[in-house]
Amino acid sequence: MQVNIPISEKEKEVFDAIVSEGGQLFFVGGIVRDTLLKRESKDIDVEVFHLSYDKLCEILSRFGHVETFGASFAVVHLDLLQNCEFALPRQEKSRGSGHQDFDIIIDSELPLEKAARRRDFTINAMMVDYKTKQLFDFFHGYDDLMDKRLEVIDEKSFQEDPLRLYRGASFISRFHLEASERTKTICKNMKEKVKYLSEERIYEEYVKILMGDFPSLGMTFLKDVGVLPSYLEALIHTHQRPDYHPEGSVWNHTMLVLDHAAEVKGETSWPLAFMWSALLHDIGKPLVTTEDGRAIGHHEAGVDVFKDVKIIKNKKLRAYVKMMILVHMELLKIFYDHSRPIVYKRLLKKIDGIFPLNDLVWFSRCDKAGTGRCAIQDMALINERLEEYVSLYGDHAQEALVSGKDLLALPIEDHRQYGDILRQAYEWQLQGMKKESILRRLLHEFR
Repeated sequence: MQVNIPISEKEKEVFDAIVSEGGQLFFVGGIVRDTLLKRESKDIDVEVFHLSYDKLCEILSRFGHVETFGASFAVVHLDLLQNCEFALPRQEKSRGSGHQDFDIIIDSELPLEKAARRRDFTINAMMVDYKTKQLFDFFHGYDDLMDKRLEVIDEKSFQEDPLRLYRGASFISRFHLEASERTKTICKNMKEKVKYLSEERIYEEYVKILMGDFPSLGMTFLKDVGVLPSYLEALIHTHQRPDYHPEGSVWNHTMLVLDHAAEVKGETSWPLAFMWSALLHDIGKPLVTTEDGRAIGHHEAGVDVFKDVKIIKNKKLRAYVKMMILVHMELLKIFYDHSRPIVYKRLLKKIDGIFPLNDLVWFSRCDKAGTGRCAIQDMALINERLEEYVSLYGDHAQEALVSGKDLLALPIEDHRQYGDILRQAYEWQLQGMKKESILRRLLHEFR
């Protein structure tokens, strides 16, 4: 089979120079997989045979600045082609339990099959000769790709890198794959090695899972091989009231919400934060769910559990997810209960500066759709009430009438009270008081 990998004129010029100097260049990894799937691929990985590391660097340096990572890594970048990575054939030998505990053995004359064998899954081990466009597929990756099957190549080498387990989950999510039973068994046997991975590397793979088109599939794979963190594992064993949640456990509900969120994440201000929120919004339920399936206060309990979710480091991302956990039910409750305007206005103030109302609206829709039943009437109600509330009260928090500058003009000596005073002033504003009345009342109560 011949495969035509799309490249630019600049890439062609560089690749031709490598071939003219005796190198044999192969497209490898994701670019081959994505081309066969007719997906756009931003990055191009190439493997260069029959050239030394120094010779490859010398050729590339003719076209711009070459960034090297040391001969022992056999990887080179060229500033002219930011999306390309050039590598020499290599074998990797584990010398520890960590993701980077490997000795790399470079061999520019390595047989193609041996060079491909070091890769993780069959769908990533296909190679395409740059000149002939011939596909080399030693491990039936094309068949697995067409059959949507995730299959490990070499069990021994695969188990040497525990991060590959999470990479498998991300591929499942991104490409709608199903892991073979052999692959699941191999990954189950790697559970103990996961503890050697850094949270940062695991986080990167979670991001790929959550930003894939089918995140529930990737998460379900992690569940099946037994590497979920405790706060997600607990969702599997937490039941819900069947009249409200016919889909079953909190885990089932969360997976449905995840997939609905994946469909609409592009409508939100921060798709990644939206997806993390979908995954974690009900993590408080295991703490408060009663025997009959009620989970009163699970949103507040979820905020407490979230404190132990250390994998998310970014402060703004944490603030977004924490707030969504806290308020994810409030909008629907306001609409269903025909709440007073001030309740809606308080909600706008609570989320102000963290995420727009639009994000909460989309989340409410996904949460309702995740009940596993037809929610057309509920969706119509959400849309109707939303239009009503927004037309009357807006979709942004009111700008505060009273500022810190106003307080400086008042005879209030204890400046440490200013935060509480401003919050109280805003509450009176939401109740309908004018600025002059608020200032007079502040002077009376806080002087």
